[in-house]
Amino acid sequence: MKLLGICLLFLSLLGRCSPDKSALAEPLSTDGLIIRTGTSFGMCVGYCKHDYVISGTTLMLTQTSQLRTPNQNPVKTCQTTISPAVWDTLKAAANPTLFFQQPEQLGCPDCADGGAEYIELEADGQNHRVIFEHGKTIPGFETLVTGLRAQREALKECK
Repeated sequence: MKLLGICLLFLSLLGRCSPDKSALAEPLSTDGLIIRTGTSFGMCVGYCKHDYVISGTTLMLTQTSQLRTPNQNPVKTCQTTISPAVWDTLKAAANPTLFFQQPEQLGCPDCADGGAEYIELEADGQNHRVIFEHGKTIPGFETLVTGLRAQREALKECK
């Protein structure tokens, strides 16, 4: 009985000393970071979905339509560049380690045809997407949301 008591005491102490695995996790690197962002509107005619991919100083836009006929509103893709300073600002605002802790959905995106926005980060081979109501933000990531909106505004559509 005494031996059982000692074993249980030892195991409970060992459990208290084990480190929190989440605290040991390495911060996700922004080296090789890819940022995806975009908007969509469910009840819309024309190019209702805009998807952007930012990788380094390359910004690529893909526009798609809700219509599924190939002759009307075919998929459009174009790209441009952003300055290294803008890219550095976006990377600094991204903070993948904290971003990956955000819920996948905030609010009611595209309810009552209000539209939806999303931001997705790819870092260290992992992806995390947060979708939220158009015009709203992700708490704690206001700088990132604002910076990405500015880039979307600069390249609204493919010619």
